[in-house]
Order: sequence, then C-alpha cells, then structure tokens
Amino acid sequence: MNPRPSAPEAPFDDCEPLKRLLWEKERLLSKWAIWAEKQLTKRVARAYLNALKKAQTFNDLLQMREGSKTQRLALRSFAKYLYESRIITKEEYEAIKRCVKLKRTNNIDTRVYSDEDITNILRQLTNKKHHIFLRLVVESGLRRSHAISAWGKLRKGEYTTMGEFAYTELNIRNKTKQAFVCFCSRELADAIHEMNEPISYNIAENVGKRQRILYNGIRKWWYTTALDVGMDSNVADFLQGRAPTSIGARHYLDALRLAKKQYPKLLQAIRERIYSNL
Repeated sequence: MNPRPSAPEAPFDDCEPLKRLLWEKERLLSKWAIWAEKQLTKRVARAYLNALKKAQTFNDLLQMREGSKTQRLALRSFAKYLYESRIITKEEYEAIKRCVKLKRTNNIDTRVYSDEDITNILRQLTNKKHHIFLRLVVESGLRRSHAISAWGKLRKGEYTTMGEFAYTELNIRNKTKQAFVCFCSRELADAIHEMNEPISYNIAENVGKRQRILYNGIRKWWYTTALDVGMDSNVADFLQGRAPTSIGARHYLDALRLAKKQYPKLLQAIRERIYSNL
C-alpha cells in the first residue's frame, strides 16, 4: 500500500510581513534611497533601488525573497530603514529577516596570497591600465571600490608626495565599509596622473573575473605583509579602512602621522618581494 502523500508545504505562509514592505514602498522608497546612499556605496544603493523598483506586486516580493543576493539584501535594507525610522516594530523587522534569508555558502575562499602569487598576478596582466590598477590595490591594500575612488583622485593630481610615496585623502565613510586615505608609491601616483584615463567598477570586476583574481586575497596579503615588516596593527587597520566609524579628528591625524612614518617600510618590502621579480 502506497504511503499517504504529505500535504504540500505553504512556502510563503511565513511571509505575511512582506506585505508591509509593499504598502510602504510606494510612499517611502525615495526617502529610503537617500538613507541608503549614506549607509552603502552609491553603486550598491543604486543596485538595491533598481531591484526594489521592479517589485510592483506581493508576488514580486515573494520572488525577490527567493532571488539573487542583491534582491534579498535590498528587501532587508528597506526593512531596516523602516525599523530605524520607527515605521515598523522590532518584531515585524525580525519577522521580515526570517522570511528573507541570506544563503550561506561553504565555498568562500579564505586563502591568503603568497608573494609569489602576487608576482604571478601582476605578470599575467599585459594591459597597462589593468596592471597599474592592480599595483594600486597591491600597494594601498584598499578594497576594490575604494581603490577605484583613489584612482579618480590620483588621476586628477589630487595627492601629496613625501619622498618616495604619495597619499590622497578619501574620507569614504558608511556604517559597513570605510576608506580614509590611499597610500602608494610616488611613481605609481604619477603614472596614474599622467595616464589620465578613468577606470570603472565594471572594468575592475571583469579583470578580476578573467584573471581569477581575489581582491580580498590581495587585501589579506597586504595586511600580513604590513605586520611582518613592523607596521602597527592600528595603522594597518587605518590604512585599510577598518578603524572605528566614530574616528575623531585627533585620532585621524595621529593615525595619518604614524602611517607616514611606517608606510615606507612596507613599500620597500613590496619592491623587494614583488617588483624585483617581475
């Protein structure tokens, strides 16, 4: 005798709270967009806004909660805004987060590149602009998006030189990711300025995909190398944008002063370990 089939699951029974997002979206989406640009990078805020604009019905929201990571994060970001604006309760906010779950992945590459890996990455980049951009990532230790912002300032000549290195102030701050300054060799800053060509996020992303470059792996290599040559961990955190969000003017100036003293050792190590082998 065949077993009795179980009743089909109602996968969206737990998503009633999403209806509140739909009700509020028409009225508050523009206000959320202003809030989001202060919390996120402009690129991410635009991606979330485009995802939310496409949701016109409750069924659209249900598809988003099963969709891409960007769609899920957009829903959760809008819900967070509603909660922080005291439009929905904490209970409603938590219910929405339970409904819009983020997929966990077990295949995150936590590898830290070796000196040889970094050398090989730079060797394989034959396009001059791509090669120079990767050198900026290697020398600065910045996130990809922040290195793009730094490139724009260096291109315009907005940097200060001190001996063999140069730096430009970025002052990119939001609740999750920051960048205060970009340090690199004077030679590299001058090369970017003389080249006078823009670089977009799409170009940087495509370079990474084609060459299988893990930008975060370069960032971890930079931090390990910085500590290895004696850089203070607080200075390394400051240069990579991991300092506290509430960093004050005095802390900023102290960190910048120490960075000017300690960065030359790191730059020398990069030249000896990487560039001498190219």
